[in-house]
Amino acid sequence: MSHSLGILSRCVAVVLTVMMLAVIPADAQTRKKTTRTSSPTRQRTMESVKKDKTNTERKISETSTRIQTNAQELNRQLNKLNSLNADIEATRSQAEGLRQHIDSLGNAINVTADSINSLNDELESMRRAYVKALKDLQPHAGAANDLSFIFSAETFAEAYSRIRYLRQFSAWRERKAQNIRDAVERISDRRAHLTSLRHSQDKAYRKAEETQQTLSKQQAQSEQMVNQLRKEDSALRRSLNEQKQKAAALDRELDRLIAAEQARIAREEEAARRRAEKAKEKNKTKPATATKPATSKETAAHSATETEKPSAKAVASANATTQTAAAADLSALSGSFAANKGRLLFPVAGKYKVVRRFGRQPHPTLPHVETDNSGIDIEVGTGSEARSVFAGSVSAIFKQDGFNSIVMIRHGRYITIYAGLASVNVKPGDVVKAGQSLGRIYSDPEDGNRTILHFEIRNERQKLNPSQWVR
Repeated sequence: MSHSLGILSRCVAVVLTVMMLAVIPADAQTRKKTTRTSSPTRQRTMESVKKDKTNTERKISETSTRIQTNAQELNRQLNKLNSLNADIEATRSQAEGLRQHIDSLGNAINVTADSINSLNDELESMRRAYVKALKDLQPHAGAANDLSFIFSAETFAEAYSRIRYLRQFSAWRERKAQNIRDAVERISDRRAHLTSLRHSQDKAYRKAEETQQTLSKQQAQSEQMVNQLRKEDSALRRSLNEQKQKAAALDRELDRLIAAEQARIAREEEAARRRAEKAKEKNKTKPATATKPATSKETAAHSATETEKPSAKAVASANATTQTAAAADLSALSGSFAANKGRLLFPVAGKYKVVRRFGRQPHPTLPHVETDNSGIDIEVGTGSEARSVFAGSVSAIFKQDGFNSIVMIRHGRYITIYAGLASVNVKPGDVVKAGQSLGRIYSDPEDGNRTILHFEIRNERQKLNPSQWVR
């Protein structure tokens, strides 16, 4: 029995061993297979990650380019809208002028018609008087009657009186006939004038109608552009913030330059004052009669040299030597900068449009949003140049993001700023004349070569409205 159990145990062990040996290769094969299949899976995941990264970078680049393109297009549309609004304002002003012209023509037509009626009444009255006078004299008319009228006189004196009477009557009749002819001629002239006025009125009516149609079309375009731009509210606000940041940066730089210049002028004036005091102390040891006149002149000359300010004669001389083409523009300029308020030259020559005015203005598309402009923005033709509005000296030239090259000119306490120049014709320290070219205004190739000059006037740091100073 025990022997049988031992044999059975050995058989079971053999069977188990055989089964384990069968299982182990299968398991190894399974692990090997698993290893073979897991390695490609890991490889595909790495390739997928790299591909996703490349696609993401490409999409980011495309998005950035699209955002930049949209921003440029947005700025182009805003500039176009500002230009269109300037055209609308000019057209509206032209329409108002035409309405006033039509009203004045209507008044002139009424006055002319009344004068014709008055002249007709006067002519009719003269004709009736003339006819009546001739009828009264009809029985005595004719040469024979005139002779019989003379010879029928009882005395020579009476005959002479009758001769004088006939002569006076003949002259009176000629005067009356001439008066009638003159009245007819005046009526003819007035009628011709009336016809001309009515023709001008008809022409003005047609022009006014065309202007109104143009205005309506411009307003429709403006409204369409506004509606389109309002859809880009967030982009507009980003663009507006960028413009504000650029304008604020320009203001800070201008304030810094002006403050530095004020400090320099104050130092020079203080140094000049100290030198004048030292010279005065030295002159006390010398005879007053010999030194006083010379000291006064030397001190004045020395002070003028140290402050480096052009005298009134120098300014007048600078104006006088301006080219003949600008003489008509400069003829009204004389004296100081402040004395010429409202008569200063415009900073550009030829045709222009003020597309952004001074101070706080409502945004053209964003409701309840205002923009603030330290000067005026002037749109001109491609190739236009900026010119100095008055004689002065170039105090600074620098560049600023969004404004290209900028020229500052000092006119005593007043400063004019010309921003948006592509090239500059002057350098710091130059004394410029009124009307002198300062440089070519930048034309933006990405905005249809739109050419805009940003112009400011300041009393030191105080911002002034340029429209109140230039003409």
